[in-house]
Amino acid sequence: MKIRAAQELINFLSERKQNRKRELISLSQDLSPPKGHPTAHTCKAAVVLAYAHWEGFVKEAAQAYVNLVAHKSKRLDALALSFQALVFRQELLAAQSATRRIQQHLSLTKRFTDDITSSCKIDHDRAIDTESNLNAEVFENICLSVGLDYQTYWAVHGHRMDDLVANRCAIAHGEMSTPEDKYAREAVNFVIKAIDQFSTDIENAATLEQYLRKTS
Repeated sequence: MKIRAAQELINFLSERKQNRKRELISLSQDLSPPKGHPTAHTCKAAVVLAYAHWEGFVKEAAQAYVNLVAHKSKRLDALALSFQALVFRQELLAAQSATRRIQQHLSLTKRFTDDITSSCKIDHDRAIDTESNLNAEVFENICLSVGLDYQTYWAVHGHRMDDLVANRCAIAHGEMSTPEDKYAREAVNFVIKAIDQFSTDIENAATLEQYLRKTS
């Protein structure tokens, strides 16, 4: 899939988040039956699926944004620092392991100097890693990777991300009793709002071309 324009990205995000939110809203309704309390398996499923939709959307949204930037074919020196880092990361890792052979270091040095004005190549399929446990630290790293502001909005919600990961893992590994229905509802509602907010962050970054280096 190639995303070449901000509107294409916005359309992609809109479709993906609506599909995910539809199931989350259905789960929210199941957690609030007209009479009595939701079943134990409903509460467990809600927490596991809430996490799955959160991790899944963050990964596909961030990858789609990197996809857009990659297909803009901008010069390396025209990109914001975060995207320059994505370009260089694989080469830096390769050079780091080449402790005795200088060829990797020569290639990397040339990239930093002579090739800085060349068009860049970003592997958008491998640029984003949720590490299978999208806690606050991992999410902050993803925000930094694509140049999004973590502190202004997301930092205060870090504990919610960490709790969601911990509870999802406990349920998946059979180490936890049934979560309270109140917590299950809170988890689902948080993810619904978080998906919308992260989508907005990505859309704004693309529309405002925040992937480009600021010039004085």
